[in-house]
Amino acid sequence: MTRGNPWAILLTLALVLVPGVTDIAWGYAGFSRSYNLPCEFCHIQWPKLSDQGEFFRDRGFMLSTTGTGNGLDLMFLRPEGQSYFPIGFHMSMAYGGAAVEGIGIPSARLDVGNADPSISALSIGGNGSSGGGTWGNGAVAPTPWTLLSGGLLSPSISFWVEPGLRSPVTVSPALDIFALWVRFDNLFGTTLFNLYAGVTGQDTPFSNRRALIGTDETPYVMDDYMPGTAEVVTNSGLPFAGFGAASLPAYYDADRFQMKNAHTAIRYFGYLFENGCGSEASFSFDPCETRLSVSFMPNAALYGNPDGLMTATGATAAGIPPGNNGFSFFTHLTQSFGGWGATNGERIGLFSLVGQSALSAAGTAEASPDVLYTREGVDLSINPLPDGELNLFGAWEIVNDPAEALVADPAIFGSNHPAISGLSYMTWFLEGDWQPSFHGFFESEGAGSDMVILTYNQLRMLAQPVFAGIAQSLPGNFDNVISFGIADRYWLYGSSRTAISLFAEWQWMENDGVGSAVTQGGTRLEGFGTATGTFSNSGFYNVTSSVFLAGVDFSY
Repeated sequence: MTRGNPWAILLTLALVLVPGVTDIAWGYAGFSRSYNLPCEFCHIQWPKLSDQGEFFRDRGFMLSTTGTGNGLDLMFLRPEGQSYFPIGFHMSMAYGGAAVEGIGIPSARLDVGNADPSISALSIGGNGSSGGGTWGNGAVAPTPWTLLSGGLLSPSISFWVEPGLRSPVTVSPALDIFALWVRFDNLFGTTLFNLYAGVTGQDTPFSNRRALIGTDETPYVMDDYMPGTAEVVTNSGLPFAGFGAASLPAYYDADRFQMKNAHTAIRYFGYLFENGCGSEASFSFDPCETRLSVSFMPNAALYGNPDGLMTATGATAAGIPPGNNGFSFFTHLTQSFGGWGATNGERIGLFSLVGQSALSAAGTAEASPDVLYTREGVDLSINPLPDGELNLFGAWEIVNDPAEALVADPAIFGSNHPAISGLSYMTWFLEGDWQPSFHGFFESEGAGSDMVILTYNQLRMLAQPVFAGIAQSLPGNFDNVISFGIADRYWLYGSSRTAISLFAEWQWMENDGVGSAVTQGGTRLEGFGTATGTFSNSGFYNVTSSVFLAGVDFSY
């Protein structure tokens, strides 16, 4: 039996499938055109940045290794003296399918516990049962396209503009602002003081905007998890399988800042470039770069809500109440050794998110806007095989939200059910990126290279909240999550103007104790209560989701 060429199989899969789109922002070829360098100068596997690419980004889009201005003006002057305006375009086309088990089938009927008579009864299939699953396939377009422009206005001022079309499963496609910021570099003559202003990311341990697996839009549970809302709604194959039109959260939570998103922020960023960045040996102890990022983020965002939805109505439909005038701080401190830690050397980090309640009027029960919630964690990146051949990355986080930061969903339970106790959970993930190098088959980096990605995510609730006036308590496993993912990315073509990658991905997730499907103004995930003020005795079920995508990414 003849073994198939894996590259040919992947190429065939990607090219014969019907187009769709995934919600990931990728590389930007404008920098390659500005400096007249190939994309692989900054990318080990598009869109993953190499150490050189990370240094370039940290230094405000400059090639300088010292952090000081090098005189290049990317806005008006290319290095060879030609007039050039930096602009790029990205789109991603894919086709996929999903199998979802453990959700009620809307066409069948069966009473669920102490069911609200106003809610149409449905059949509830146990996890993995033949009556509880459904399969769907097709094209999906969370972000059909984005336009990108970024670079230097001067050696000390950089900018980024990224409008595009957003199409989440709960609303119709709409124009949105993915990022829009300006950065002032080397203030007071030091690299320790740089400021961002606008809609920008928080410098999280591993950005979803650089994620190599995008099957479910949100491959890192700690970045997107919203307590009270079933994770399977946010992070699964429900859109493929005909679910996900809306969701009923069990309760609202003060922490609305999903770390995957960019927010309106004033962000301080400082770095100190040390002399240990040139090592290509594993497990170096030579200090390379110390980095500190602190984001000040108001709950009231500049463009729509911080969760990315354009309107308060859309936010409420997704289980997030309107914001108030509170604020949050996100801090991330890292130290690298022997390299930046992306493809060489190691990096360790500490991060924390502390914020005021983002809950405003959610029915008649309003949480205190003065209460603080906290998130703390650590992250680590190592490269047992240097130069990007094998990178291992992980992060761990613990979250504590007090009772004053929670509100039982008035749409389910009615008003006046304040929380008696708060919640606590911990979450962690691991990722391995392996880039095999076989002479004559796969290149070591850039066009012609291939990368295999493995991810593991888990979240465990440590303490479930208790609400006054609600007869039963949430089960201990409510909204626990575990997921595994595998992907392969092949960099088909790369130049100073264009990059094309092929990908195939699969992700499996189990979301424990989140319930059934109900139909009341749309298909929704429920199973945790009724409008009579009682958590259901029989509506808590495990839901599993298995999602596959294959397609092509294009950037110009």
